Amino acid sequence: MMDNANKYLYFDIPKQERDSAIAFLLDALLKSKRACELSVSNQAEFDEDVNIYLAHLLFAASLPDYQKAIERYLSTNISELTELVERNDDRIVRYFIYKVNADHLLVHLGIFQDLEAGKHLYGKSNEQYASMGQNYYRQAADYNQRIYRRQTAIGSVLGKLAHRFSRYQAVLRFARKEFFHFANHFRDDDFVKFCAALKKYERDKFVTETRDRFLDCYCEWKRTKSPEARERLMEIVKELKRVDSAFTFRID
Repeated sequence: MMDNANKYLYFDIPKQERDSAIAFLLDALLKSKRACELSVSNQAEFDEDVNIYLAHLLFAASLPDYQKAIERYLSTNISELTELVERNDDRIVRYFIYKVNADHLLVHLGIFQDLEAGKHLYGKSNEQYASMGQNYYRQAADYNQRIYRRQTAIGSVLGKLAHRFSRYQAVLRFARKEFFHFANHFRDDDFVKFCAALKKYERDKFVTETRDRFLDCYCEWKRTKSPEARERLMEIVKELKRVDSAFTFRID
């Protein structure tokens, strides 16, 4: 199992096998749920929307910029967090505070596993942190509904995470063990290289797809000579020149 999992290591995915970091993370979550026998068809607690949310969350949590942006809103002390919420009258800010703290607890309980008593000034048991995470997701879902005055897609996800917090925590713990092999800190140099390689891969892929669209449009214009086909062709030419400075084209 461990040998087979190596090809899913977060920083070691071959370029040709990754369309995006999000796609990889989503696939890892699905594999994790199947492996720990929590993925059963038609189980409401493992909806696709939650899978996608968690994949985006894990990707964001790996970014230093994201960590820096949310740092001042995080606290593992309930009184401090309550005080922070009460100092902000804006519902959107309150929603954000509850959401990022719930996300933080879920990721650290599941992936990093570094919240046990003794490592923090306000050390608590993992069960206490999980209870806090559930409550924060519940509060975030409530504020989301107050803000939009209806049930939104993200509000629904937050409600599901509140209801099944321990299940998703188990999925993330299994993902850490079998696929990510994360320690308590990311390998920053490797991650920067990964992001650079991913960006180049996605750009090259986009250029290739745009060239294919150009050839299709060019063939259509040669066949029909219609003004509509010519307009579509020139739009693709403009787009291709924007992403590929070496590309040149003159229409007859």
